[in-house]
Amino acid sequence: MTYPAWATNTLDCLAVEEGTRFQALVDEPLTEVGLILCRAALERGARATVTVIPDAARPLAWASEPFLDSLASTDAAVMFKAHIHDGEFAPFRHPIYKRIEQTGTRLAFGPDLDDEILATEMAADYDEMAARCASLIAALGAASTIRVTTPGGTDCTFDVTGRSWITDDGRVQPGHFGNLPAGEVFIAPTRTGAQGVCVIDRSIALGGLGLLGTPISLHFDAGRIVEVSGGPEADVVREAIAEAGEGADVVAELGIGTNERARITGKIITDEKVLGTAHVAFGDNTGHYGGDNSASIHVDGVMADATIEADGTAVMERGVIAT
Repeated sequence: MTYPAWATNTLDCLAVEEGTRFQALVDEPLTEVGLILCRAALERGARATVTVIPDAARPLAWASEPFLDSLASTDAAVMFKAHIHDGEFAPFRHPIYKRIEQTGTRLAFGPDLDDEILATEMAADYDEMAARCASLIAALGAASTIRVTTPGGTDCTFDVTGRSWITDDGRVQPGHFGNLPAGEVFIAPTRTGAQGVCVIDRSIALGGLGLLGTPISLHFDAGRIVEVSGGPEADVVREAIAEAGEGADVVAELGIGTNERARITGKIITDEKVLGTAHVAFGDNTGHYGGDNSASIHVDGVMADATIEADGTAVMERGVIAT
């Protein structure tokens, strides 16, 4: 049987083959997606199961103990959701991320998925994207200072001394999680390592926002957000930081998009992957991100047409990767 490109890419990214213990955890609207993945995995000779989270159980206030226990006998898993809730990060997703570090499970997380994302971003040429990510990582090298500027007004420097760039090309390693669709390289700056302003002019990953009508300016001083300016959307960001409490205002991540099929949709899972964009996050960056700041939120904001300099050398200019 021939399966859609998104299903083949998903299983390839998780190295599902004969004998792999695979499971899909999906929400109710993606029931058929979970079944297709399991059918495709079974055809490869894997052992596969699917679990569906009822809409009536959302938002999830805890990680299911049976699911956490099952990870000890799971080689590869996907969590694909048609709907995500901001409040589920700390009680639901974070314990799962911590558990896979112990079990060695390969986990792919796909939030806000729909048929268009599966047919577009998830159908990219993942081999070509992996090569693009590797080339960009090589250009960034061991630089300790990254400067990001954009036509929208961003001008911010990031101290990444001692931190390593991480490739998100879809290939998930044991004990780690990765986003699907994939397509970025990212790093966790030091907790005092952001100075300047990031103008979020495309989208931000906060419930009720997504695509922005008015840009949001995040003013960083010694790694902390000291001012959030803009229109009504800025009020939502200030409230989210205040409600989240300790660690929520600290720089968490700097990322660069590498997926040539990714679109600006208002959903962060596609927006942060758009080739030529950069994104900055504040809040939690522990675990897979490689940082040491704990918080109950992790919020990404996307900036268009980025110029990236690594220790003064341009590796991307106005959204075009230097060759």
